[in-house]
Amino acid sequence: MTENTFRPVAAALRPYLIVNPRSGGGKASRFRIAEKARELGAQVLLLDPSQPQDLATIARRAVDDGADLLGVAAGDGTQALVAGVAAKCGLPFVVIPAGTRNHFAMDLGLDREDPSAALEALTDGVELCVDLGFAGERVFVNNVSFGAYAALVQDPAYRDDKIGTTARILPEFLARHKGPELVGTRRAAHCGRA
Repeated sequence: MTENTFRPVAAALRPYLIVNPRSGGGKASRFRIAEKARELGAQVLLLDPSQPQDLATIARRAVDDGADLLGVAAGDGTQALVAGVAAKCGLPFVVIPAGTRNHFAMDLGLDREDPSAALEALTDGVELCVDLGFAGERVFVNNVSFGAYAALVQDPAYRDDKIGTTARILPEFLARHKGPELVGTRRAAHCGRA
């Protein structure tokens, strides 16, 4: 585990923010995250929910183009994908809690009711080192799910019909009587902005 001490840091010169307008029932749009981030000097990629994209590739491309900070306005899954790239590249990472639950943002003490408040980290942030976890090759920021819950939340219908999706998937999943193997290992920590 890394030391959890906040340290003031200089403002990023070329911040890059990925915004998922669908996360959290449209939180990013309601709080004008993309517009406010641009006003603070960030380059912003507004995701098109109808066009699935490889976020890790997008983040690596932003780094190759000179980004000195990566950020995400979305939920924990999207946060984790980009945090993994930031860690590999040695860049700070900004969490904008625009998802549904935002467990990671809650653990960091960020205001989940007003995700735009986290944009302050683009110009006046503090650094906090946190551990990243891996489930196989997939990175996660503070929690990971496997088994029935993971199968449920990955189903595209789950967001709009939680009960119906659960009723459809859970009996089938439980009838298999065999789940995935779980193996735990520890890897390096990453520093990011809060």
